Amino acid sequence: MKKNVSIVFSALVAAMTFFSCGTQQTATKPAAVPVHRDSIVAVEPLKEVITIAEALDMYQNPDKAAAITKKYGYKLKANYEVYRLDRFSKMYYKNCALAKLLTADKYADYPKPMRKGVSSYIAFKDGAVIIAVFNQAAYDNLVAQVKAAGFTLDMPGSEDIYTDGVRTIACYKDGKSVRIQ
Repeated sequence: MKKNVSIVFSALVAAMTFFSCGTQQTATKPAAVPVHRDSIVAVEPLKEVITIAEALDMYQNPDKAAAITKKYGYKLKANYEVYRLDRFSKMYYKNCALAKLLTADKYADYPKPMRKGVSSYIAFKDGAVIIAVFNQAAYDNLVAQVKAAGFTLDMPGSEDIYTDGVRTIACYKDGKSVRIQ
């Protein structure tokens, strides 16, 4: 019984010390958290895939798209529509096979990669330019180019959003695509 009383007394003293109101506390300013910026490193773009700088140029000047994509050997398919999913005014593709045609102008899926070279496509949709590649090294190179162009990570997530204050670039790792808008 004496043990129980001393345990209860000890717990009561500890609780009173912990919850006492008599101590003065001063408010302090929270420490400023430095903004993390990725170090900008020069990136060698892949020779088979359009660069981010050229894609930004195409975004601002859509009339240059034909000349830029011709330089890389892209083929054009106008009004490419993935049945009940997506619609693109222009689809440039390279080392890809177009999906199965379901109706006169609707396809079963996005273009599929072929075994030769680096497969990629560039799609124009509602004020955005989308570059999609089919291997991780090419995707990592595009993301590195985004960072080297001065874009900083604004919102991480399933789709990392980078910004330079004027434009945003969304990098979707699972789909290996970069969307400029």
